[in-house]
Amino acid sequence: MPDPEPWQTNATAPFLTIERPSGTVGVWALGRERFRVTTPDEDSEVVGFTEARATARRLAAGLE
Repeated sequence: MPDPEPWQTNATAPFLTIERPSGTVGVWALGRERFRVTTPDEDSEVVGFTEARATARRLAAGLE
């Protein structure tokens, strides 16, 4: 069975958010070690929690 699309999950919000004056970075769990990292300008998918957290921190630093 394929992974569900993000709109098919019960997640109502990202499980990790980083607030910045110019926007919010959110990290959503997609399943099977896949994560979506979102900003007001960009969405990316990464594999592994450590990579998702690092990507979120890097993108949040760019929003400062």
